[in-house]
Amino acid sequence: MTGERISFFVIGFVLACGLWGYSSQSQALGQTEEGILYGLGIYKVWDIINEEPEWEPNQTYGTSQGFPPFRCKGDSIKCAYERGQYEREREEWEDKKTKAYECGRTGRNCEE
Repeated sequence: MTGERISFFVIGFVLACGLWGYSSQSQALGQTEEGILYGLGIYKVWDIINEEPEWEPNQTYGTSQGFPPFRCKGDSIKCAYERGQYEREREEWEDKKTKAYECGRTGRNCEE
């Protein structure tokens, strides 16, 4: 965000100096330079308007519909039990998800 503000400030300052006569003849902007600055400014505004969030690894699009990751705190026996329970629940969830997809795609395996 800071870089965007700086670029807007610089482009605006240079255009203001060139358009309002704050520069001497040797520093005045020609039509070509003004056109380039206008183009850069418009491009920057368009870029900010159409900015999308940066993609992150393991990111799902839309709402988060994935099965939550396994987390365990405690001793190894408790974690082993919880891991088994987690894997069983995940398999059930995967089966429901697959059946829902097949129902929508082919009309088979539809349960009410």
